[in-house]
Amino acid sequence: MRKAAFALALFLVCTVTVTQAHASPAQQQEQNRCLIVAPASGSQVRGQVSVQGSATHAEFTWYQIGYAPDPNPSGEWKFFYSSESPVASGQLGIWNTTSVTDGVYQLLLEVHRKDSNLDLCFANRIGVNNTMPTPTFTAVPLPTAASTPTPLPTGEPTATVLVEQPPTATPRATPTYSAVGNPTPTPEETRIRLPIELGSVRGATCRGAQITVLVSVAIALYFVIRNLAVRGVRKVWKSDDMQGFHRRRPREY
Repeated sequence: MRKAAFALALFLVCTVTVTQAHASPAQQQEQNRCLIVAPASGSQVRGQVSVQGSATHAEFTWYQIGYAPDPNPSGEWKFFYSSESPVASGQLGIWNTTSVTDGVYQLLLEVHRKDSNLDLCFANRIGVNNTMPTPTFTAVPLPTAASTPTPLPTGEPTATVLVEQPPTATPRATPTYSAVGNPTPTPEETRIRLPIELGSVRGATCRGAQITVLVSVAIALYFVIRNLAVRGVRKVWKSDDMQGFHRRRPREY
C-alpha cells in the first residue's frame, strides 16, 4: 500500500514538473513582447491615430514610440510618446498625424530593459493623408429607348407599336495626311490698314506747300510794288517842291 502511494506521489510530481517546463517558455514569451499591431504596415491613416500593440519584458523599465520618413536613410527618429508602464495588447500611445506633412512614414517601438538593452519593432509604409479628398462626380446614364413589346397570341389582331429610333450618324473616314510632298506654308506678310490713305495725305501736303509758296510770292510782290510806288510818289513830290521853291518870290522887308 505504501509503495502504491509513493508511486502515485512520484507520478504527480513528474507530471507537474513537465507541465511547468512546457508552460515556462510560453509564459516567458508572453512577458517578453515588442509588437505594433495597429496601424499595420501598408495602411493609410489621418488625424489622431491610436497606436496599438504590446511592450512587455521580464526586466521592463520603460518604452517609447517614434516616427520617421519611409525610407529613412538618415536614421533619425522623432519620438512622440513614452511610458514607464508595460502594455500587453493595448494602446501604446496617440500619434497626431496633423503635425506632419502628407507622405509615407514608419513607426518604431523601443522597449528598454534593466540591463540597458532594448527590443525594437517596426511598422512600415504607413501612408499619411490629411488632405481633403477631391469630390468625384459620376455621370448619370441616359435612359435608353424602350424595346418593342411582344404581341400576345390572341384571336383579334393586336396593334404593333413601333418605336422610331433616332438616326445614327454614320462615322466618316478620317483622312490620312502624309508629311511627304506637302508644301511648306509660307508666312504671309501682315499689313496694317490705316484709317487714312497715305496717297491723300501726300497730295494734301503737296498742295499745301504749293499754296504756301504762291502766297509767299504774292506777299513779296505786293511789298516790292508798294515800295516802288512809294519811291515814285516821293520823287514826284520832291520835284514839285523844288519848282515851287524857285518860283517863290523873296519877301519884301
